[in-house]
Amino acid sequence: MSATDALCPCCASPAPQAAATPGDYRSCPCCGHRWRQAGRIDAAHYQSLSARNDADTPWFKRKMDSRQALIQPLVGEIGARRILEVGCAEGELGQRIKAGLTLRYDGIELSRDAVQAGQVLDQVFTTPAAGIPPASYDLIASFHVLEHIADVGAELASWTNLLSENGLIVVEVPNRAGHPWLESDLNPEHLHQFTPVSLSLLLARHGWDCTNLSTGHYESPVYPDSIRAIARLAKPTGWGRQKLIERFRLITGGPFFVYGIGGDFKNYIEPLLDDLDVRALLDSAPDKWGQSIGQHAIGGYDAERHTALPIVISSIKFGRNIKAQLLAQGIAAQRLIGLEEIYASA
Repeated sequence: MSATDALCPCCASPAPQAAATPGDYRSCPCCGHRWRQAGRIDAAHYQSLSARNDADTPWFKRKMDSRQALIQPLVGEIGARRILEVGCAEGELGQRIKAGLTLRYDGIELSRDAVQAGQVLDQVFTTPAAGIPPASYDLIASFHVLEHIADVGAELASWTNLLSENGLIVVEVPNRAGHPWLESDLNPEHLHQFTPVSLSLLLARHGWDCTNLSTGHYESPVYPDSIRAIARLAKPTGWGRQKLIERFRLITGGPFFVYGIGGDFKNYIEPLLDDLDVRALLDSAPDKWGQSIGQHAIGGYDAERHTALPIVISSIKFGRNIKAQLLAQGIAAQRLIGLEEIYASA
């Protein structure tokens, strides 16, 4: 076994050499993830399978109803026009989502069920995600697929190449063994047993921000407990800072004064100070006057010197009181901007 195999695929922590669970799984002591090598299962195995779902069973309808109830609102929220389902089986979910909507719904299916899926979906790929040319899907969904894939990190990287900049992924996998009465999942096709912690760490390590994670989702009588995660691509370093600078410029319209040099100022304005067109730092406390922050010295408000420009009140907790004090000094209300007006737009 290689050194890489000895590292947890989710959190990259070293794992004990000896398997600690039935099924030859290695177990991560940090995130609880379990995994094993893929030696007994290859792509040809899946390509030989068909009719993996029995549409006449009550649990098939139950899981499809649940997945539809998850995906349909997301389509509306993000205005999705292109969806890819990794492991679309016979295409039932996509057929439901497409009904009454104008959107493109593609699938990936390695088994013979791809033929049936191709009759109801727009396009069905019969190769893994890594073999699909870069695209721009608004939503990628994958239900009970990731536990079958040996290199889950490489799979997520493939999804990254297929997702639009503001797109979402939806992932569902069994929660540990998938059933609270089972110690381990002995399904020979399953190479991973995820925990909520391990799934969220896997997503984070590969550039995703998990926006929602929950457990207890039904797949079948033997997998009644599944983890669901919704994630989006993490923004690049400095993205939030640039958004805030743009927001300050939009709200203030140009140069401005800052009033109230306390904790909120240090947390929410001072880190941006070099990139903001601040003309003066003002405070009502005389003991702060003369203190230097960057190129500025704190001073008191002077009605003759500090005219015309907007004033950003840099306190959330005391903002209303400060505003009342400034209004009492005859400052026009339209000049006053609360810090919450800038930060509340996220």
